[in-house]
Amino acid sequence: MKNIEIELTDPQEQFLKLFAEKQYPGAKDNVCTSNAIHAVQTYRPEYIPYHQDQVEYYDGLPLKFTTDYDYEHWYDSEEELVQEWFERREENPPFEIKPYREMEYETFEANDDEIFVMNYDDYFKVYGIEWYAATWIKDDYEPVAFFFILDEAKRYIEYQRHNLTKPRTYTYSSGYSNYGDFNHFRDLLLSMGQKLNKEESIVVQSKSV
Repeated sequence: MKNIEIELTDPQEQFLKLFAEKQYPGAKDNVCTSNAIHAVQTYRPEYIPYHQDQVEYYDGLPLKFTTDYDYEHWYDSEEELVQEWFERREENPPFEIKPYREMEYETFEANDDEIFVMNYDDYFKVYGIEWYAATWIKDDYEPVAFFFILDEAKRYIEYQRHNLTKPRTYTYSSGYSNYGDFNHFRDLLLSMGQKLNKEESIVVQSKSV
């Protein structure tokens, strides 16, 4: 054991006290996690380009469509895309707009041609749409900031909300059998905060006597 004397800024002192108050072993803010570290995550969906051969692997994921060459605006269904397509052009569709499944394996006459609908390419051609893109969207989150104190992670969400998408907090453990530096430094900060809180408590008690 070695004793050292250090100078703390006011914010450092306050954070150490709060850390010891909120993140002690077994505290609610540890979210049932040992040696907790809290992350703020932002929504970063994974886009998986549609391919008919991969339907069985991703069929449980939402499938979205676009005719936007910049891939910025996506529609939740093929019908929604077709409806918007004609509304933008102030035109009426040549056929009633139906979902792909209701038109599959049917033949339609469009643009002086017979189109047998076997896939989405055929479906959109029936309505005169030559180019489209389809993608499955898999929900995913990316950590963007880390905190020792859960309340500070929540506060970050409030002042950085304009830079985040569907933000949330997520609590990680330092890792199974982690014998590296993190746990030692976390314990050190906790010990410092506990000592500061104890000293403050003694001062308060002495003033109240």
